[in-house]
Amino acid sequence: MKKVVIYGAGFSGLSLAYFFSKAGYQVDIYEKENRLGGLIKSYVQHDMLIETAANGFLCSKNIENLFKDIGCRLIKAKQTSRKKYIFRQGLKTWPLNKAETFKLLKSALKSLFSFKIKPNIHESLQEWCYRCLTPEANNYLLQPMVNGIFGTNTKKLSAKLVFKSLFFSKKPGHTKGLVSALDGLEEVILKLKAYLVKNGAVFIIENNSQILMLHNTFLANSYLFWHSNSNSLTFKNPFIKNEELAQINSAFQRTSGVDLIRVTINFKKVRPLDGFGVLFPAPERFNSLGFLANTNIFENRGVYNESWILGGSDQPDYLELTDTEILELIYQDRKRIFKDDFEIDNYIIIRWPKVLPMYNLELQKELERFPSLSHKIAGNYLGVIGLSGIHERNEYLVKEYIKNEKKLNNS
Repeated sequence: MKKVVIYGAGFSGLSLAYFFSKAGYQVDIYEKENRLGGLIKSYVQHDMLIETAANGFLCSKNIENLFKDIGCRLIKAKQTSRKKYIFRQGLKTWPLNKAETFKLLKSALKSLFSFKIKPNIHESLQEWCYRCLTPEANNYLLQPMVNGIFGTNTKKLSAKLVFKSLFFSKKPGHTKGLVSALDGLEEVILKLKAYLVKNGAVFIIENNSQILMLHNTFLANSYLFWHSNSNSLTFKNPFIKNEELAQINSAFQRTSGVDLIRVTINFKKVRPLDGFGVLFPAPERFNSLGFLANTNIFENRGVYNESWILGGSDQPDYLELTDTEILELIYQDRKRIFKDDFEIDNYIIIRWPKVLPMYNLELQKELERFPSLSHKIAGNYLGVIGLSGIHERNEYLVKEYIKNEKKLNNS
């Protein structure tokens, strides 16, 4: 059989292996840890289903097919998740007033019909928003939204990379919005592994510091690659020149990562949120980026609980805070929103250093310098962020590989 080798058995690697397996390839998957799934882990504690990373997929045809193939029941978001809030002097489902909304529509239509809506080559997301929309749209719509996805201020984000990630091509499915598995995302990981093993994939636990990058080798662990030294990777394939190695490693060492903290809490007494969650605009000066009301989003998430997200590009020192200090910041934010008193019962704090790439202009420039390399790596660093985007891009990677393989065989 045709064979490929994948380093990294997080969701990126398993998803890539899934598409190769469906295309009839033998897949060997190397992983340095004793468990699969990378950042994704789901477990029950204190009557809460704890998700250590993402809590769902944005549904598409490919996501529906994945769940069907691996025999995993796809659960839709609950009706109670439909309300999504942005805080601007109170909880708002739309944070702009009538005058600001009219100004936004006028600017957007003007940019659209004058063909200026497309981001300039090296334009920040804030610069694009000021040029094509309005400052208010940046401060109270775009900034809170991208903080919830990228954890980075619009001043630092590359407009081109953000739009490429958010609008990466995908086929719509029958189900819309966010979906997950009944027992959390780790259920997807375990059933995806079982599917791959059934279809002949081989899993090898090995902390290999020397990786020979052949034509059929893929890196699906962005941390492994990004923080590698120049001696850990050797390229030997027709698409990447060996003399590029030192430049590539040096470039990736210069890229920045974003630290995040996820705190899941339940309460002895509380006023629950009646919706999906709340995002906090930077001008409102909250300690947190926002929070999710987990039990309002999916079934089987235990007693009412919330996941608060802290850190990001504007709060790089939060990772050093103690548990008590983090809980005090959350207490201040929640008290400000709801006014009335509440009492935290249990909490789980998960600290992720450099968990996301900073989608800034520096990363954009480095990806532009090494376009051939991007066809050999899967993960958050390659122009799409989030599980659904990674999965869609992996299908594209496999199709490109098959096309290039045919060219090699015919030459």
